[in-house]
Amino acid sequence: MTESDETLSQTRAAAEAVRELCRRTTALPAMTPATVADALANLAELAAALPQASAQLGRILEQAAQEQNLAMDGMTEETDPRMAIDVARYQLEEVRDVGVDLHKRLDIAFNAVSHIISDGTE
Repeated sequence: MTESDETLSQTRAAAEAVRELCRRTTALPAMTPATVADALANLAELAAALPQASAQLGRILEQAAQEQNLAMDGMTEETDPRMAIDVARYQLEEVRDVGVDLHKRLDIAFNAVSHIISDGTE
């Protein structure tokens, strides 16, 4: 497996993990606040990494624009690959602020519930 294939596999696994979290919590399973706090900590860690990952993907796109012969497929009205890369890079730069805010909010939620003690359900 190439490094590119492994990277794509990791992004698929991350997306699937979040989808699975959504499926598992739909039925409101019996969880203690401590378990929820642990889940929030993990989500905060994921959110904290998104700005860096997004910035790096933007740099990879910029490098591709400079070093590769690019063309657009016929499934879009955009004909200029450079324009498409510029749009994507702008959005990826915006992810930084959103990711930082998401991390901050998840961390606040974690801190709010992380000191709750529960002996289970009544």
